[in-house]
Amino acid sequence: MRALISRLMAIGPLRGLMVLAMLALAALSGNPSSGVVSGALDRVLFDMMAQVVAHRSTRQVVVVNIDEGAVAQLDPHGMDAYLAQLLGALGKARSVTLDLPLWPGFDYSSLRAGMRACRHTVLVEPSLAGHAGSCSSLLPSALSSLAAARSQRIVTMGHYGVVSGFVPYRQSSGVRYAHVALDALRVAGIEPPLPVADFVKPYAQSIGAARTPAVMTMLPASMHLTQYSDIDVLQQRVPADAFDGKVVFVGSQAWGAGGMFQISSLNSHEVTRSQLDALIADAVASGNLAREAPAVVGVSIYLVLAFGVVLICVFVPGRAVHLAALGWGVLIFAVPLGMLVFHIWLPLGLLPVVCLLIYGFFAWERHARMLSMLRGELREWGAIAATIRPQDGAAAVAAPSERSDELAGIKAALLQVRGWQKLYVDMVNQFPYPVFLTMGGHVAVWNAKAATLMREDAAGELTDARLPFMQVERLVAESVCKGGDTSREIEWGGRTYMLMCERLSSGASGDPSSDGDTQMSHLVCLIDLCDLKGFVSHDKWMLRHIAHDLRSPLTAILSLIDRRGASVGSSPDVESDRAFLSDLRQQASYSLRIAKDFMQLSRAERLDRTEFEPVALSEVVEEAVDQNWLAAEQKGVVLRAPVFLVEDTLVSGNGDMLMRAVVNVLDNAIKYSPPGAVVSLTIGSAGDGALVLKVTDSGIGMTDDTVRRLFEPFFQAERKADGSASVGLGLPFVKAVIERHGGTVAVHSVPGSGTVFELILPRIPAEKRCVGMPETVGATRPATMAMTAALARDCRFAI
Repeated sequence: MRALISRLMAIGPLRGLMVLAMLALAALSGNPSSGVVSGALDRVLFDMMAQVVAHRSTRQVVVVNIDEGAVAQLDPHGMDAYLAQLLGALGKARSVTLDLPLWPGFDYSSLRAGMRACRHTVLVEPSLAGHAGSCSSLLPSALSSLAAARSQRIVTMGHYGVVSGFVPYRQSSGVRYAHVALDALRVAGIEPPLPVADFVKPYAQSIGAARTPAVMTMLPASMHLTQYSDIDVLQQRVPADAFDGKVVFVGSQAWGAGGMFQISSLNSHEVTRSQLDALIADAVASGNLAREAPAVVGVSIYLVLAFGVVLICVFVPGRAVHLAALGWGVLIFAVPLGMLVFHIWLPLGLLPVVCLLIYGFFAWERHARMLSMLRGELREWGAIAATIRPQDGAAAVAAPSERSDELAGIKAALLQVRGWQKLYVDMVNQFPYPVFLTMGGHVAVWNAKAATLMREDAAGELTDARLPFMQVERLVAESVCKGGDTSREIEWGGRTYMLMCERLSSGASGDPSSDGDTQMSHLVCLIDLCDLKGFVSHDKWMLRHIAHDLRSPLTAILSLIDRRGASVGSSPDVESDRAFLSDLRQQASYSLRIAKDFMQLSRAERLDRTEFEPVALSEVVEEAVDQNWLAAEQKGVVLRAPVFLVEDTLVSGNGDMLMRAVVNVLDNAIKYSPPGAVVSLTIGSAGDGALVLKVTDSGIGMTDDTVRRLFEPFFQAERKADGSASVGLGLPFVKAVIERHGGTVAVHSVPGSGTVFELILPRIPAEKRCVGMPETVGATRPATMAMTAALARDCRFAI
């Protein structure tokens, strides 16, 4: 509710005042003054709806029409006997209403005799003022005393001159006269299904203050009651039981004072006075009565219906607003129909006009906002177009001039955008690899190469048709989670591809949170790596063979240099030869180290994890220390015994390669530490349970730039002229070995304060330790390893 109120408050003062004005106008829809404007529509709606909800006739009311021919043949003095004869023929009826003008001054002796025999005769008081005038009694007193009831027949008229109801009771000269329809039913002993008194309401017949108490009736669109001719009745051409238990109305248009009446606005059919009174009596007997809704109820319904249009215009987006407004319009007309089922009539008055005004105002306001948005887009497109300098042929669509109207400008801008779109599509199709464009995390567009790839994939029945899109969309989702670009190698159709994802934009407004409709877009490329990997593998194979082939001649060269140096004397010329041989030996040794290190790095990159075995990292570290203690002692560096902070140091791997990696790290620590420096080793546990081997030295340290390039092949932090400089493949070898074992390498260094190498390796999972695990940790390597390590330690301390 709070969100609804806040949304309504956001519509602005102008729209708010307009809505309040329209709601006030809707509240006045039921006012009689508005009925002058809308009463005609209400009359038509009432008549249409009455045909739907009105009850069926009881078939208890019958009309006997006195033909004009019969009236013409009778003089006024002979009418008395004629009516008496007609009453005799209608003797079995439950009530007979003489809906005829009976004026004083005539001899009604025969009629009096007939009325004595037919005690259920109802007479109608003539009205000199018409249907709305006073009812001063003009009936002959001799007839009045014999009548079962004396009635009035005042009706109310609405728009189009249509009878809308009747006045149930009228007071005149101290006498209360009931409507002829009510008296006819009362004399017949027929109780209406609905209490007529509950439907008596004051109705305005004009815009004045006067109100007439009346009952609204739902009359049929045409005369549907059973009718007989008086001649047929007198000549017994009517079935003998046709009037048994019926309510009969006798009347004639020939005497004219009653006039003709229109009973429906749906047609122009007219009925006589007697027919109208019979129809009203039938409506009362059938329960086809109605009353207008109370003013409070009507105003409340008007406000709710009008406010519903406001809510639709404010909250329903896009084209759905038109369907919602149409549906609400149907509901507006359905409400009176539903209420009329319960005999309550709600005139719509000005409500349809008010709702149309509300809808039109918001439609105009939405149209204005749309034009404003398009103007802004035109300005932005113009700014974009200003940055593009097309060739002569590409400039066919230019920005519209200021004199052209807005629609022409929009059309020209759209044509220009369409031209750009075609240009971009053609450009994307020229890419030599498959490209996908995603919107909101789903693949929306792909180029010709991507379509070809998917067709080949579907033809080979390698994957489901949706799988390529799912792989691309998963990569996009990963890119969104990481907040940046990403790439990954995938297998597709038996080939290896590099799947690269680049974010293009974060939506139309640049801010995904600014509008719920904005969508992020990504460009995803598939680059075939099979050929590239083949070239790289071939180059590595060639380099391995070259390095392997270089080892033998370099070894032979070094052997010949040593032999030649041993046979050289001590003359000055010989000293020169010794220097030459020494330089030659340094260069040959360096070349041999390159070949050996490269072969070692190549083997590290080709490690097969399926051949890994359980290895105790603590033993690997001890053996590496044993291999480097002599070098440390010769340089004056203190190499401390390793410290094990955890007992379980089992990892899955290749023990020889792990040992060489640790030896390389130790060799670097010793090489770049000054005499007196300390090198220590510690095996601990990381937060995720992995093992961390820390090699710490207090050497010269490194800068951040050096640390970043430390694992680049052939990179040397410090070059030496004595030929003892490293080749630059030792640390890349360390990195390759550790990563092939599923671990990582981290380096922390401060110039002048030393360096810390962290080799992080995953432990063997607990569930795999019981499968094929040797009974002792020492069995992971040959038994001679432990013996050799112990012997080396004894020899070191003996020296």
